[in-house]
Amino acid sequence: MPRRLPLLLACALAVTAAPIAPAPPAAAAAPSAQRPPSSQLPSYVTELKSVRYDGRTDDLLTGGLGFAGLRDTTPPGFADPDNPTPAELRRRALWSSAGLSAGDSGGLGRLYGANVDRGRPVPGDGKVAGTEYRAVADRGAGSVNFVVQVPDDFDRSRPCVVAAPASGLGGVYNMVGTAGAWALHRRCAVAYTDKGMGPAFDDLHSGTVMAYDGTTGPRADVGGRAAFDARIGDEERERFDAGRPYRVAYKMAHSGTDPQAGWGRDVLRSVELTLALLNRDHGRGAPAAGYTPATTTVLTTGISNGGGAAIAAGEDDRRGLVDAVVASEPQMNLAPLKGVEVREGSRLVPAAGLPLLQYASVASLLQPCAALTEPTAPGYGNLDQAAARRRCTALVGDDPRLITRRDAARVGEAGLPRLAQQALVRIGFPPQSSYLQVAHYDPQTPVSYAMSFARASVTDSLCGYGWARTDSSGRPVPYDRAELAAAFATSPGRAPAPGVLIDENSPGGPVADARSLGPDGAHEYNLRGERCVLRLAFPRANAPREEREWARRVAEGLDATRRTGDLHGKPTLIVHGRDDARVPVNHSSRPYLGLNSRAGNGHGTVSYVEVTHAHHADSTAPGYDNRYVPLGLYYQQSLDLMWQRLRDGTPLPPSQVVRTTPRGGEPGRAPALTAANVPPLAATPSAGDRIRVSGGTVGIPDRG
Repeated sequence: MPRRLPLLLACALAVTAAPIAPAPPAAAAAPSAQRPPSSQLPSYVTELKSVRYDGRTDDLLTGGLGFAGLRDTTPPGFADPDNPTPAELRRRALWSSAGLSAGDSGGLGRLYGANVDRGRPVPGDGKVAGTEYRAVADRGAGSVNFVVQVPDDFDRSRPCVVAAPASGLGGVYNMVGTAGAWALHRRCAVAYTDKGMGPAFDDLHSGTVMAYDGTTGPRADVGGRAAFDARIGDEERERFDAGRPYRVAYKMAHSGTDPQAGWGRDVLRSVELTLALLNRDHGRGAPAAGYTPATTTVLTTGISNGGGAAIAAGEDDRRGLVDAVVASEPQMNLAPLKGVEVREGSRLVPAAGLPLLQYASVASLLQPCAALTEPTAPGYGNLDQAAARRRCTALVGDDPRLITRRDAARVGEAGLPRLAQQALVRIGFPPQSSYLQVAHYDPQTPVSYAMSFARASVTDSLCGYGWARTDSSGRPVPYDRAELAAAFATSPGRAPAPGVLIDENSPGGPVADARSLGPDGAHEYNLRGERCVLRLAFPRANAPREEREWARRVAEGLDATRRTGDLHGKPTLIVHGRDDARVPVNHSSRPYLGLNSRAGNGHGTVSYVEVTHAHHADSTAPGYDNRYVPLGLYYQQSLDLMWQRLRDGTPLPPSQVVRTTPRGGEPGRAPALTAANVPPLAATPSAGDRIRVSGGTVGIPDRG
């Protein structure tokens, strides 16, 4: 573990077959209005299929289930679990994307959701007839997947396209139940992409891979239609499997392409593809000039990673392809702030604008210890308290900016968890985030991004990590065929469920990372591996040569993903939960507002809404139900406000804090969410709720 974290001191987580061409200067680009409509498919598309859905037996939004089927708590099944069909996998993915089976006590399905439009229930069963296209841009080791949906009632008189990249590492359908539903209710075409990070894998033991359509089979049979291939030779594959059997590689971490660097391009290409398909297949009744950026309203929008991708598309677009951006809790790595700072009330935020790899690697070290401060928090029952206390002790003096020996001596052993939480606040996490730490402990996030940025192979086992299915003792074992077969619909873009992170270097042999042992044979949550990832995130000049080389590759990949704040004048609305402990506001939306204020073509284009008592997930699990409100409601409201801006010219609301009221009550017995808990965005917020930017300083009203 390094003795110093220099970047932490200074600041107190798609590619296609064709390479990226340098974008022409904005002033030299041909005006979009002068570009003729094109029905020619883009050259990067390597496969395209279409299906017409009648809106009765199957449809674009519900997979034929209707709203009633989306509410069913039992997911749609597979006739043969070992060999689900593409249609069955798609239906399961659509059911998951809507989330309506979670119930409506938290407002989903009643105040917002796929079956609610502008605050009112959508009439009928929700089935939407239309044509769906599935396309692929093959980049060798992995693919970028696109889906385009054109409803039968597509508005040809005022055409619109909504581009909705997947959230997290989700599959290409994971935004259908949110942004997709919203767009279809407005008769827009919808463009989805998995950003090169969706659920695709290579099981190195069985040789099973996933095809473009989500089905699985032997590598030799799937061949060139594999959505991802680990790209290692047969002999190397056999040697690796003999030494570390049953491991699995997956697209996001092991494709060797740094997918996040291509997020903006992937979203723009999904729009280009949609316009081409509209011109080719839906020309009747189209504008005289065809479907072009000048005749078609284009909105990019997303959540978390998808929100970051929507913003990336806005920044990367220099041809007038995109009209506006809406992002919820966007995960994005920012360019150096260069004087931009964040203040909450009178308090200067000590760390702002760190990339995910850095803040997540520090959080990974601290969270098992900090979690001990909240014994009633969801997930606490799964915490090995003895191992967490060993983590607390190991951190003392490990780095003076985490838990110093002096502070540890002052508070004693019992006070170490509180010091760990205070250290998280010092690196930019919300002061009130302690309740969320145990549920957010996820060491595979920083290591998977490190592997992705470094373009590492699965055989590199960076920092001694791998992925596999495990048995009851935590030891790697083979996957069941049905588990691999269902991965397209059941796995979030990492190792197929129930695969987990593996500590390859644990004494006694490889074991699930959550059960890793330290050098003395005691359980301690793999402190060794997490320290290694931290060293890659915060490079050391005096590190060994191999470590310096990996850190250089990580930094190079990370730098290719940074956002500048320049949206070229596009109206943009960002909404974020103040309590977010997954993508903290201090490292994302708050400093981005400051960067935007200084961008030559971006000043004043972003409205930022920060929602109190909201975090990164809208779970209604006991403990969350009575403490938090759903950010998804405000995301849907933000889409409505942007729609009014695009269609009627209604100004966006000023940047503001929305002060909500939690439902209260006992965990698991919170009263149903009502409109009184979640006031709407204000067209004219009070002075005490206004977020202001002045001289590069972002001023956030305090908790008040």
